[in-house]
Amino acid sequence: MSEQTNLEIIKEAYAAFGRGDIAGVLSVQDANVDFESAGPRDIPWAGRFRGQDGVTKYFALIDAEADIEVFEPDAFLAQGDRVVVFGHEKVRSKQTGRAYECHWAHAYTLGNGKIVKFREYSDTAAAAAAFRKE
Repeated sequence: MSEQTNLEIIKEAYAAFGRGDIAGVLSVQDANVDFESAGPRDIPWAGRFRGQDGVTKYFALIDAEADIEVFEPDAFLAQGDRVVVFGHEKVRSKQTGRAYECHWAHAYTLGNGKIVKFREYSDTAAAAAAFRKE
């Protein structure tokens, strides 16, 4: 796929997420996608998730545990089969009521028009503090 096509696939995934259309997000995931969000166990969705079932679980954890007040991609960059998205968010824990704000980077690898790998990089210390049960 061309870099432009890869960019459009990722941009559509973010648009689907923004609409709350998780099925739309899942439609661009490879059947064996490898999803990873770094961080300690205090962050409910931290860890590695594999395949469609894993990605479904990842988004279900976010939905169950967090109120996303702001989630905005700011820039999309592509090179070959890789796309990196920079953005920012404000997220509030449903259990603790505490919120965090941070900038993030999402790194994707695509193959045959689908996402085969996802890595999230963000301020995991701030997120963990918001979700930590004290």
